[in-house]
Amino acid sequence: MPLPLKKGFNVHIEYIEKPFNYVMRAVDIYQDFYGIGMIISGDRQTTTPEQTCFIHAGNVTPMNIGVYHQTSALSTAPYKRYGMKFTPRIARRCMEQIGEKNFNNVMSHLCYELSSACQIKVRQMFEDMLYEYEHYDSNSEFIIEGILGRLIITLLREGKVKESAEMKLNIQDKAIYEVLAYLDLHYAENPSVETLAALAGLSASHFMKRFRECTGSSYKTYLKCYKIRLAQSLLLHTEHSISRISEELGFCNSNYFCNVFHEIYGKSPRAFRKEHRHS
Repeated sequence: MPLPLKKGFNVHIEYIEKPFNYVMRAVDIYQDFYGIGMIISGDRQTTTPEQTCFIHAGNVTPMNIGVYHQTSALSTAPYKRYGMKFTPRIARRCMEQIGEKNFNNVMSHLCYELSSACQIKVRQMFEDMLYEYEHYDSNSEFIIEGILGRLIITLLREGKVKESAEMKLNIQDKAIYEVLAYLDLHYAENPSVETLAALAGLSASHFMKRFRECTGSSYKTYLKCYKIRLAQSLLLHTEHSISRISEELGFCNSNYFCNVFHEIYGKSPRAFRKEHRHS
């Protein structure tokens, strides 16, 4: 895809606000540049070929060059974020400042959690970079590089890598990846194998075989695990009741939801919420 930077620029910085239900229209790839952002408001799911991560306000989100990804909403909170894209030229100069190992370490993770004090500090870094970008002159790029290096070191020192759920997808199978993108929006409807097979242009048996090859599990198991990962996020970041979460995720009833949650995590949703909110 063409590089979405102004001609002659090696960096793009923006602050965006979108409706909570904003979803990327297609799988994207940062083919020619790196990205890093900060969520100010909203709850998002980011999926790449190898993992999925649930992202919330205050989180910082690196995106490595050449990684396919897609994001979708987890809640009705407004979606607001800072975003930065930069070319390999900027990356190389940043590596010269802070070290290639440090740079690659940070960019290899999907999400960092920060303390409240660190969030304020990092948000100011994005504000400063945005100001330089909007008042661009011959010195702005060097100033932005310096702030980017400081941001990466701050993530190494004070950030906590957020755990993600591995998916191990085969990105070369575009049909199955498009099915997974469809499930990001329609998981609560519990689409049938026949519906997804038709979407992929495959017979039901061929679809199930390809799906298992790409995800390492059957469709039924994948959908259950996918919903329970969403349930974890809702339990920790909302005050929704167990019944409401069950309904939002498309379980037939709350008892079945609790049984599935216990099957996967070895504890009830209520016990999970209590343990992790007080840990």
